[in-house]
Amino acid sequence: GTPTFMEALAANGTTNMQTSVTGVTASKRRFIDDRRDQPFDKRLRFSVRQTESAYRYRDIVVRKQDGFTHILLSTKSSENNSLNPEVMKEVQSALNTAAADDSKLVLFSAVGSIFCCGLDFIYFIRRLTDDRKKESTKMAEAIRNFVNTFIQFKKPIIVAVNGPAIGLGASILPLCDVVWANEKAWFQTPYTTFGQSPDGCSSLTFPRIMGLAS
Repeated sequence: GTPTFMEALAANGTTNMQTSVTGVTASKRRFIDDRRDQPFDKRLRFSVRQTESAYRYRDIVVRKQDGFTHILLSTKSSENNSLNPEVMKEVQSALNTAAADDSKLVLFSAVGSIFCCGLDFIYFIRRLTDDRKKESTKMAEAIRNFVNTFIQFKKPIIVAVNGPAIGLGASILPLCDVVWANEKAWFQTPYTTFGQSPDGCSSLTFPRIMGLAS
């Protein structure tokens, strides 16, 4: 039969739910520096793509299940489920489809051991040609449209975080309705490290959720 919502969560490694974001160690913070060396389960991604009708998308897998739509990050155009314009457009397309069909909610998760490493900086840097202002404007527009899709989505979005959520991968979480995280999940927003402005409305949502001091 069709997998239930809880079975889908269990398959994503979130049967033992936790919501604590404390205890991020120094070794975990170093993840940012060598994240491209982290293992990513290509076999799992291949298996998911072979067993589901995901031919419409390159960087995500979409499963239409009983009463809900399951969207999984499974990027091929970026490493470690990072977000570039191609990935963001596919997520937007899947959310727009789910908004218009009979899905009662969306389950958003990821394939592999990493949830999302945020923006794909390598992709963006390669496109900074001589006209940096024009390219930067296009980048900002892509991010703005991506974030607005989450803000304007009228059905519940449930997120299952199965590993590291970094940068934009963490800042979009408060824009969703419920976030379930397993014991392998941790969260980091290294904006000052990269000289980057906070994204995903996190300068507003984080203080409201965690308190101004945090």
